[in-house]
Amino acid sequence: MPITSEFPPGWAVGRREALREHGITNARIRTAVRSGRWQEPVRGVVVPHSGPLTQRERWLVALAYAGSDACLSHHSALRLWGAKADELAAARRVAGVLGDFRAQPDGGMVEVSREHGQHMASHGFVVVHQSRRPLQAVELSGLRSTCAARAAIDVALTAPRRGDVDHVIADVLQKGLATVEQLAEETRLAGRLATPWLRAAVGDAGRGMRSVGESDLRRVVLGAGLPEPEWNAPIETDSGTYYVDALWRSRRVAAEADGLTYHLSAREWAADLRRQNAIHGAGVVLLRFPVRRLRTEPVGCGREMRVLVA
Repeated sequence: MPITSEFPPGWAVGRREALREHGITNARIRTAVRSGRWQEPVRGVVVPHSGPLTQRERWLVALAYAGSDACLSHHSALRLWGAKADELAAARRVAGVLGDFRAQPDGGMVEVSREHGQHMASHGFVVVHQSRRPLQAVELSGLRSTCAARAAIDVALTAPRRGDVDHVIADVLQKGLATVEQLAEETRLAGRLATPWLRAAVGDAGRGMRSVGESDLRRVVLGAGLPEPEWNAPIETDSGTYYVDALWRSRRVAAEADGLTYHLSAREWAADLRRQNAIHGAGVVLLRFPVRRLRTEPVGCGREMRVLVA
């Protein structure tokens, strides 16, 4: 093969051995990297420009480093799918994985997974997870990735707080990235790794809850010893059908959790009042609780519900 000094057309990144197969010698690669024309952000993977990498380039570098059987996973996969997820910050131990990590000026760590077998060390900004479960990778925007349900469950398994678990499950459901059935199956496949927090969050989703506030509301309901209500229940009114978080239909009492960022514009406020009036007009008493109060005053909130429900 003839020797060349040009990066293969259309390549955003390239492994050293692949570049050699295209006629680019090791000496040429070393010279281009040392001069700053190219860069080697992680061992063995070359990018044909200097300066910060784009998000996509960072993902491509990570996949090239980890090999053809790897795929984006955990927080990185969630970001690719469009879920609300922040990349991990560089640390000596990232997500329980040791490695020679380096913080990048253009983003956090990129997480990839490979099926369990030959160990590959994490390096640079790439965190390599080993998976005993089949990855069943899919292609999204030209990149290999776990499905959104698998990514959400993987993140939930390593979440340090219950609220983080509730948020990731609620987010993928609200955005339509995964179904309750898919989340339940991934939780089953996780086996003993599935935490009580994760099982509770997926169980709540199976009952129809689609937000963190609804999960907080259910914990208050159970703590108060109240009967289980209908979740995300419809109420027929003269103005149409409205849904409430919790409904004790036989008692004609409903309850809702208003989120931490519950702020309405003038138009939204007027619509919210019309909705509340319509529900009251249908003979249903609607109790509303800020999520913060559900967390800080669960006994008081439960007492207010018990007066009307018990």
